Amino acid sequence: MKLFRLKSTLIIAAFFSIIVTGCLKDDAFDNGSIQSTHGPETKVVEIKLTASTTSNFFVFSVNSSDNDTTADLVPINLATADAAPQDLHVTVELDSTLVSNYNTANGTAYEIPPSDLFTIVNPEVVIPKGSHTGYLQIKFKPSDFIGGSWALGFRITSIKEPGYVVSGNLNTGITSIIIKNQYDGLYYAYGVFNHPTLGGPFTFDNLPLSTSGSNSVDMYAQPYGNNSVLGAYPRLTVNPDNSVTVTSYDPSLPFNGPFDPNYHSHYDPATRTFYINYGYTTSAPRTAYDTLVYVGPQ
Repeated sequence: MKLFRLKSTLIIAAFFSIIVTGCLKDDAFDNGSIQSTHGPETKVVEIKLTASTTSNFFVFSVNSSDNDTTADLVPINLATADAAPQDLHVTVELDSTLVSNYNTANGTAYEIPPSDLFTIVNPEVVIPKGSHTGYLQIKFKPSDFIGGSWALGFRITSIKEPGYVVSGNLNTGITSIIIKNQYDGLYYAYGVFNHPTLGGPFTFDNLPLSTSGSNSVDMYAQPYGNNSVLGAYPRLTVNPDNSVTVTSYDPSLPFNGPFDPNYHSHYDPATRTFYINYGYTTSAPRTAYDTLVYVGPQ
């Protein structure tokens, strides 16, 4: 039975990313006065924790357990069109400065777990022949991590096989290890989302809320209409009095209002239901009134 699950960052990334392709005209090439050739493909190896940002920070959430657990923690990726023609041996090292630098830059307070709480199973990661990805694995007891705000930084230091290079901007990554909290799960969502063009009542079946801290969860995205979502990303933090603070986990779209002063965002533990209000883009207001009813685990 798997005791862990990587948060679906690749799905959330589809709402963060805008891909623009263009075409440049080369008149000299078109009229035949020069010829152009392409050299061999650069064979880059990278740490690929996230799809839409080079910050390479990922929240790894896992079910609580008193059993020793081995998990695929950090994907090491061959960034080429073709799969590896042979086994590739990539050395990955812990780098504590990555965590401290991240804390300084982002105002966070992640700590590095004591070395006796975990073991790196394979500091030399193998990307198997015929594949693009191998995983650095960690062995740990999830219950030892309850209540902490832990993170580990990793750096690719070398590749054994010749002809491969370490990525210049994705050679490091940070993974935060979080034990799933009581709010993590799938929810039935309904309410009203006011928007200049997309506004109105909505429902959404099985909306994921995923652990982002000991008492917070991140909503997959804001629903609108029927089973549709758009690019607003609420983080719900449950306070000791069960009031809920709603913020955005997308730094490019903070929730600065408008907020309804008469609405009290809160969590009802008896029914496992969130009642939240938030708003953004005051020049063309968007406001959400969401009710989220727990359905079951993810």
